[in-house]
Amino acid sequence: MGFIVRDRFVSFTEEQIASGETGYNYGATNYAAVDLPGTSVFAKDEAGEVFHTYSCYARGGEVLLGAFTFLDLTPKGRNETSIMSWVRLHNEYDDRACRS
Repeated sequence: MGFIVRDRFVSFTEEQIASGETGYNYGATNYAAVDLPGTSVFAKDEAGEVFHTYSCYARGGEVLLGAFTFLDLTPKGRNETSIMSWVRLHNEYDDRACRS
């Protein structure tokens, strides 16, 4: 291959983020971080050539995260106010919520 792709368009340098020149999810975005979610699939033929066969970005890969599927079956779902707002570390829960 004659080019290098940094983690198939899901990882960015601080300089790219500062410049606003990041391509993500098949377009330009001003929302960028050092790493964003994405899944890519590649295939290699008998001659050793590598082909990009599939990519999904942002929330497209959530089907691979089993916990999300189970949460989506519950009455309140993920109960999000923003993307992944329900995710907390073990020490970030409100003590009152744990007692109820």
